[in-house]
Amino acid sequence: MLAEVPSNWLVKRFKPATVLCGECIILGIFTICQGLLHNFAGLVGIRLVIGILEAGLIPGSIFLLSAYYPRYELQWRVSMLHVGNAISNAFGGLLAFAVASIHSSNGWSGWRWIFIIEGLITIFLTLVCWPFINNWPATAKWLKPYEKAVLEERIRVDGIIGRMDVLNRKSVIRCVTDWKVYLSACIIIGIISSVYSCTLFAPTIVQVLKPTYTPRQIQSLVIPIFIAASISTLLFAYISDKLKHRAGIAFSGCVIAITGYIILLNQEHVSVNARYGALYLIASGSFAALPGAWILLLNNVSGSHKTAFAMGMEIGLGNGGGFVASLSFQSKDAPFYWSGFRTTFSLMCMSVGLIFIYVAGLWYENKQKRAGNRDALLTEEGDNLGDAHPEFIYTY
Repeated sequence: MLAEVPSNWLVKRFKPATVLCGECIILGIFTICQGLLHNFAGLVGIRLVIGILEAGLIPGSIFLLSAYYPRYELQWRVSMLHVGNAISNAFGGLLAFAVASIHSSNGWSGWRWIFIIEGLITIFLTLVCWPFINNWPATAKWLKPYEKAVLEERIRVDGIIGRMDVLNRKSVIRCVTDWKVYLSACIIIGIISSVYSCTLFAPTIVQVLKPTYTPRQIQSLVIPIFIAASISTLLFAYISDKLKHRAGIAFSGCVIAITGYIILLNQEHVSVNARYGALYLIASGSFAALPGAWILLLNNVSGSHKTAFAMGMEIGLGNGGGFVASLSFQSKDAPFYWSGFRTTFSLMCMSVGLIFIYVAGLWYENKQKRAGNRDALLTEEGDNLGDAHPEFIYTY
């Protein structure tokens, strides 16, 4: 959560919305290029560039949202961003299946058209949305001066204090040594491994349940899973913002997903319908827990530099869970995929335990601040402390 209105230097020199839109257009261009390639080395090179471009989209988007919304209105907005991922998973496969059947006169295979069409869609939607996206509230032309003042004041009075608009040696050390960043990244690893498992392997798992189904029928069974995940994500976000509570929401999502994994770890003893229902639990719980885990860190960092570093590190390191998911479900383990389910189940249990540790750490720090044991920092380092400011109270 941005603990202060961005400094004039930051507003003038850094334009996050412009950067994000530019990234999306370049990403669309490189996606199109994948459909035009004729060698494996070129494909690997372009995939590397695409990975680099995608890495900054979610942290950058969340960073921008934090400039516009107070502490307890963020999870709903971040969850809406995350729901876009679930919806794309719901219908992206169906779109790809339809495009793959294209037979063009130039002899191009359908897979080429998948990349070309999806790249064009990315560029088109970015160009349509770009005029409506502003970099900072202070530069938003659709906000009147008094509305900008109200927005700034709402962010200031929402229990937030602590600046970090000067990047010096002490502030860098404070950023890179913050235990909250690395512990939350580990929480994300556990949750996102489950999210990626659903994203990458839901069609494969459904196919095992219904071996006689066609690819179109399989996609029709996968779509409702991600729609349910979208609904649960928004429902959990609404409850979290209303209750002004984060940790319990993330914990509840993890428990729902764990319940689904328990069913699949006993799949030899349950019906096919129960196994299919377990996928709903895993997707709904995992997708709902992820924004809660993001916000659990975002609400507890302060200052523009600290926020940017924390979100980049949390999501960057946390995405390592995607590597785990991609390697856990091997074709040799079909049809039960014991190794994959055990791995993701264990990581989700790890996240539950780390959430308790994270909350205990925040509680301890709040206790120290209220007892005055952190007051000396103001004298020693000034007020460029970010969330280490003695008056900044952590929330969970």
